[in-house]
Amino acid sequence: MTENSHGAKPADIDVASILEGLRAEVRARRLAQGQAEEGPLERDLRRSLDEIELHRVVSAHWPLLGKTVPQRVVALVNKLVRRYLRWYINPIVEQQNAYNDAVARALRLLAEAYGDLGEQIVGIGDRGQGTGDERTTNDPSTPLRAGERRTTNGEGARSPSPIPHPPSPILQAQVKERALAEPPAHFPDLELRALEPQLGLREHVSAHWPLPATTLPQRAIALANKLVRRYLRWYINPIVEQQNAANAATTVALLALIRLDAERRAQVASLRAAKAKGKR
Repeated sequence: MTENSHGAKPADIDVASILEGLRAEVRARRLAQGQAEEGPLERDLRRSLDEIELHRVVSAHWPLLGKTVPQRVVALVNKLVRRYLRWYINPIVEQQNAYNDAVARALRLLAEAYGDLGEQIVGIGDRGQGTGDERTTNDPSTPLRAGERRTTNGEGARSPSPIPHPPSPILQAQVKERALAEPPAHFPDLELRALEPQLGLREHVSAHWPLPATTLPQRAIALANKLVRRYLRWYINPIVEQQNAANAATTVALLALIRLDAERRAQVASLRAAKAKGKR
């Protein structure tokens, strides 16, 4: 086996240890910059992105070995067939690899964007704690400032006068009128949840599908195609299996992004609720 330019054999490279070292370096850099440690959802997403890097490149060329003389003869024939079919298979594989690379980069950018959004949410939450403008007081002699309100619990306390409400039919008519003027609601988080089962159903690529035939010539052609497909299993099936592995890793990353999106939306909703409570 030939050695690479650094003197190390390709088989000696431990990809998992390299990725773990990169993750440790990223964690150390985040701590050095005063950033928060990644949560479990971020770690799951990071691992799924690393898994995509392991499977995103599909190869149409791998060793065809044989121990015995007949096996070597078959391997030689298969190599000749594969070399002849390069004009047909290689462009397909190259297009798929280009798509896999674009998807991997897009998912990584999304992960970075969600990470930055999480840090901003944490920063806003930290700044918002203990900085409310409203205060309550029970001392009548204490002057009120803007945004303050006085509560009285002792004798002489008066309950606020009830706010008059319009009759029920008038209120319902106003609600209907405003509802007609409202734009249609859009819930992307619910749409993302609805896509989860579709991801699992569509991630599997198959190289075997029915070859229907009704007439005798069609049956003869279908039989010939089945024989060719059966022979080419050694060539096509590994390509499909590699793509299925890349699709499965992409699905895991997308599901992790959906969970992270739900967490960020919950954090934003909590901040909005706290802000609305502080204004009351």
